[in-house]
Amino acid sequence: MKNITTYYASRKNPLVWLSVLCMACSAVARLVLLYLAWGNGLGVVAVHILLPLAANLLFALVLLDKGEKMFYVTRGAAVLFAAYFVLNLLTFGLPAYMTAACVALCIFMFVMYYITYGGKLPNQFILLLVWLLPLAFMLDETFIELFLMYWSGAKSIIISDLGIWAGMLFAILAARKFKPWKEGDPIRHYPGDRSEGRLLHTKDPMGNLQAFLMVHRNESTNLIEDSIETSAMDRYIHQKRREGLKHFGITHVIMAAYVRCCAELPGVNRFLAGQRTYHRNDVTINMVVKKEMKLNQPDSMIKVHLHEHYTAKEVYEEVDRLVNEVKDEDTSFDGGMRIFDAIPRLFMKFTVWFLKLLDYFGLFPDFLEEFSPFHASMFINSMGSLGIPPTYHHLYDFGTIPVFVSFGAKRTVRELDDDGNVVKRKYIDYKFECDERTCDGFYYASVLKRFRSLIAHPERLDFPPEEIVKDID
Repeated sequence: MKNITTYYASRKNPLVWLSVLCMACSAVARLVLLYLAWGNGLGVVAVHILLPLAANLLFALVLLDKGEKMFYVTRGAAVLFAAYFVLNLLTFGLPAYMTAACVALCIFMFVMYYITYGGKLPNQFILLLVWLLPLAFMLDETFIELFLMYWSGAKSIIISDLGIWAGMLFAILAARKFKPWKEGDPIRHYPGDRSEGRLLHTKDPMGNLQAFLMVHRNESTNLIEDSIETSAMDRYIHQKRREGLKHFGITHVIMAAYVRCCAELPGVNRFLAGQRTYHRNDVTINMVVKKEMKLNQPDSMIKVHLHEHYTAKEVYEEVDRLVNEVKDEDTSFDGGMRIFDAIPRLFMKFTVWFLKLLDYFGLFPDFLEEFSPFHASMFINSMGSLGIPPTYHHLYDFGTIPVFVSFGAKRTVRELDDDGNVVKRKYIDYKFECDERTCDGFYYASVLKRFRSLIAHPERLDFPPEEIVKDID
């Protein structure tokens, strides 16, 4: 995959904004046509208005939101455009020979667009020539006569179609090739990848089939609970606080241990979306935070982006920084929730459906994902701070979170030591909810054993891992 040609289109490039402007003009023309053609039947409205309008908005959205890293995502809108043009040409009233030629050219243009930005061709020169071929029809007298006839009665359609053609032409001109990837470069996205994760191509067939047999995350959840004696962790926490990490606690140890598990057993950092399995680019952990421990104080959330090489101290510093930001001012999560709360109920149902659709195809906007509580490697829930035992928390069917970890307050147990003496020991209980479709039970068992070992010997988290294991291709 690293040898294929990939493209990007920077938002700083004026051609990108010209492309978006053309798509916007095309969309406005469709809305005008929607008003004029409302009484012509649902089929006409769906094919000639709603289909290209959806493609206009989708193309503009993904070009601006993801084009700088993943230009290939514009191919989805291109498929919608191709469907619209073919259906439109079949009912356009051209002579049979010209209809066949136009349909063939249309299919050829969009196939070339799809395979070029799928990395199948070394450059886009041929695509650019193909995209200019429709201008050749202007040399045909019959086509010119038909064009003038339709212009007099269907200006909105012609303007919209020209906007689509010009918008995609400007996007092609704006696209630039990435330099060949080499070790140490930033993460490179390839066709099929999502912005937050890399598509796994070599997962076992049974694992791929599970995504279709068990469609929802909740019905695919395995539950496990365990407890661990805390004396080693308590000593470690006290040591860290003496070193100046004054808020260091159990949460940081658990998060650091999980990050280390992701480094050594990368399969645990996979997620399913759109019936496909991906490996997440970083270790992202979501956590609910209260600004004040009061009953009526609303919840906020932090999304902690961590790297597999992080030590416990680095995890603490990132978490502490975000927690302080939440306490000092509103976060993007708070602002985003207020915006969604203002959407009327009926429109909210459509909004959620539309976001789920975008998420299924990997087109969920990056700026929404950054404050989404449903997208992460893991969600951690500290019941210990509330003084109660851990709960089994459901996974979310929306989003990408495959693991939920909940841990409770310390409890004291009287036990017999090796000499038969009664001693008091403290334990914490923790519970995992895991999406079994990401990796099999044996793999999860290995992760949990490693997690338990790190909690029992947290001093190992002071050093980065000796090796960061790469997930399967």
